[in-house]
Amino acid sequence: MPIRVLALCGFTQNATIYFKQLGAIRKACKDVEFVFLEPPIIVEQADMPWNQNLSEFDSSATTEKAEQTPETTPRAWWTTNGDRTIYRLWLKLPGKGFDETVQYIHDYLVKSEPFDGIMGFSQGACMAAILGALLTKPGLHPLFPSEPPLRAPKFIISTGGFLPTPSEPSFSEYFPLPSTLPILHIIGRNDTLITEEKTRTLINVCPNSRVEFHEGGHFTPSKANWRKFLNAYITSFAEGGSQGDVPSPSAFGPSGTTTPATSTPRAGSPHPA
Repeated sequence: MPIRVLALCGFTQNATIYFKQLGAIRKACKDVEFVFLEPPIIVEQADMPWNQNLSEFDSSATTEKAEQTPETTPRAWWTTNGDRTIYRLWLKLPGKGFDETVQYIHDYLVKSEPFDGIMGFSQGACMAAILGALLTKPGLHPLFPSEPPLRAPKFIISTGGFLPTPSEPSFSEYFPLPSTLPILHIIGRNDTLITEEKTRTLINVCPNSRVEFHEGGHFTPSKANWRKFLNAYITSFAEGGSQGDVPSPSAFGPSGTTTPATSTPRAGSPHPA
């Protein structure tokens, strides 16, 4: 059976956009089934007071209503206030909140699991880490109940991720993640939106972290060496595999990337129509 990976897109992207962006990676990972989940929240122009340029989020969506189609509608896992300090709660602002997303993902997983891993980009990478906490620490959130039990992921791939720092809800019980959960963090050295410093806030609460750099900006690297590396990394979590113990991208061909040491030893030695 193929390894199943739940793919979570970034802020102002959608499942279609992320599906296309991972096209080369999907083709290289022949034994992997990527399932792209559509975020439940539609992003309005008013949700972007700090940045009006969707392309900075590596998104080809549009906030112009007249130009929107299901494939170009910007979506999100949650929205924030203008300075990104308050995460909008479902009960206070229906249709815009973190709680809505938690319930939405839980209901989806009950019908669609199991997944072997979670892969997320930007806000989707942050959501992947939160979901890792929800699945490994049952009962954290009232809308993500411990029954029926859901299988914890074997790994998470976080590209351009960060740690949420809202005033509400509190994520203090969510992190750190268990040391048994391997997290691969991918950082763009020229990423000016989610800098290395911002990603380090997430790395610091993921005890079983591995960090790999690419020389680009805020996007998922897909050059040949990265495609080969990601295929090797994901498939290593098949039964009897090396559980993430694979060479760095540079070992799969030239790319100009460099890789710092792993923070800690790694644990345990289809697209919607």
